[in-house]
Amino acid sequence: MVKYERELDLLKLKLNEMFSLAIEAFKLAISSLENSNVDMAKSVVENDDGIDELKRAIEERAYDILEEFCPKNANLSGVVMAIKIAGELERIADQAVNIAQVSEFMNGRNLIKPLIDIPKMAQIAEEMARGSMKAYFEEDVELAKRIWLMDDKVDTLDRNLVEDIKSVILKRDTEEIISQAERLILVSRAIERVADHATNICEETVYMILGKEMHEIL
Repeated sequence: MVKYERELDLLKLKLNEMFSLAIEAFKLAISSLENSNVDMAKSVVENDDGIDELKRAIEERAYDILEEFCPKNANLSGVVMAIKIAGELERIADQAVNIAQVSEFMNGRNLIKPLIDIPKMAQIAEEMARGSMKAYFEEDVELAKRIWLMDDKVDTLDRNLVEDIKSVILKRDTEEIISQAERLILVSRAIERVADHATNICEETVYMILGKEMHEIL
């Protein structure tokens, strides 16, 4: 099955390329919001089609591999895993677009609160995304577990941010404040979902290696 292993390696290279594009989009989107850089935000939105096209290319190649090797009784879990991860990476890129669109809206406005929790959340979510892919590529169960457990930090920051924004609204509920508040919450939830996609990759990685759910090994 040398050919199959070679095909799977090529598929992983494409996944790595897709991950690099998705995480760069996420970083740019956060940076555009922090620095009020509308050009960065626009580039995230404009480049999303390329990430979607790469996902389709990965899926098409994966299905071709399945069609070729399925009759030969090969262990095709790696190919199925690649399809699942491509879906998670596409969703990370989609969340980057959501953040970039908020950045475009916020351009030129005085923010209702300093961006303190959002950069912290983004840093953890990025670390989780990178760690989850490292765990997948290196088939590292212990790393997958550690990354999965980091999700609580992001959830806590998300809850804190929502409560802070609610308190701002209670003091002054103008149309501008409410508009910004809704969008900052959207950003917080988008980052929280990026972290969730990382945990999904960790869960799939553990199942691929051990055939067990994450909760069974914690």
